[in-house]
Amino acid sequence: MISGFPEAMLKHVKIVSTQVAPTVTETKVTGPMGLKLLRMTTSVAPGQKIACTLEGMAKTQVQPMVDRFLAVINKLKVIGTIDGKLMYNLYNPPTPSPAALRPFERKLRSQALGYVLPATATLSVTPQCPCKCIHCSADRFITKEGKQLSTEELADVVDQSLDLGVCTLIFTGGEPMARKDLYDQIARVDKNLAHVMIFTCGAFLNDETIRKLKDAGLGSMNVSIDSDIESEHDEFRRRPGTFAQAFGAAKLARQAEIMIGVSTYATHDNVANGRLEHLLQMARDEGFHEITIFDCVPTGKFLNRTDLRLGRKDIEQVRLLAEKYNADNQAFGVTAQAFANSPHGGGCFGAFSQFYMTCFGDINPCDFNPISFGNVRDARLGDIWKKIVTHPEFSKHRLSCRMQSTRYRSLFIDPLDLDETLPVSIDRLPGDGTILPKEPAATK
Repeated sequence: MISGFPEAMLKHVKIVSTQVAPTVTETKVTGPMGLKLLRMTTSVAPGQKIACTLEGMAKTQVQPMVDRFLAVINKLKVIGTIDGKLMYNLYNPPTPSPAALRPFERKLRSQALGYVLPATATLSVTPQCPCKCIHCSADRFITKEGKQLSTEELADVVDQSLDLGVCTLIFTGGEPMARKDLYDQIARVDKNLAHVMIFTCGAFLNDETIRKLKDAGLGSMNVSIDSDIESEHDEFRRRPGTFAQAFGAAKLARQAEIMIGVSTYATHDNVANGRLEHLLQMARDEGFHEITIFDCVPTGKFLNRTDLRLGRKDIEQVRLLAEKYNADNQAFGVTAQAFANSPHGGGCFGAFSQFYMTCFGDINPCDFNPISFGNVRDARLGDIWKKIVTHPEFSKHRLSCRMQSTRYRSLFIDPLDLDETLPVSIDRLPGDGTILPKEPAATK
């Protein structure tokens, strides 16, 4: 973070951010023996822009980095506000806030350690779900023998995630709202450390549950919508009425001042026939704050359906669609995997800025990637993360989604049988297109 300082000093530098006013955050950087290096004041300026002022002996070293940060963030569309702070999408904490400034600390600690630390933890909290989606990405992670994490176990994983530097916590499932202690889990998260988000099918959203989510401090939510046609969506979800409930949730969430978006996916057909854009327009007109468009990634029940992958022209069309709507002046955003996980965006997030935990505690690079590097019941999260980012494949930051890469799939995914229990331990995958047999279960 602080370029120009000796590497040995980085291990002793501390960063503490405090909300000193509703739209003003003060960040203090100290060095060895409490040496005061920097004070940065971040605030909302006129025109919904972010301003930063720096004071202290490290100002010269840090100013170029801050200028680059401001040049990027002040070009982004603001899709809403939370207590006057700016929201650019539903995934990142509102700016300025202590949670939004934690990436500075993450960068510093990553430099000191010599490997990157995660910013986002996507945690599946339950296998339970009222829907039986034909395309469920989590389905093959669920077994009859598995046991979801207890209240204490999940809370410990959250604490370990925050200790690693995570500033965005995403609770998913199954259906996260089927978990009875979800509100308590959300409430116990220090919002100065992380923004909390959920992915939901919308089946359990009503006045009472949305009020509980608001009281617990939920920052945002995404509701899954698979089609712009109600009957088709309900058929995909195998649950009548899910479409209506999902759209009804938008109004309730807005009334409770919770930021809400649609989560959907692009296919060759819905890109070509215009129905993806139609769903985008429906979400905007209904009052959703954002739509997230995932690529149709071969995963979960469709792990071996590589024929479903988007072509280059499809991906380019989705990227242009996102650019089109993000360039207008309406307070509505489009987050598209076609851009975010491309060389134009941040590349592959898995094992670079995020990790995924199955409902039984296995840690994967992302929720699409069915490879486990360990289980939180057997090892500390920090040790599992280090195992991921020091692995020969994952120590390299890829500029596109691994699960859509022919090279990656040939080495790590194609060896998996259709009846293989997922996730598969990385210890069984040498990375040469083969898979090692399972070790026999220990006998008592």
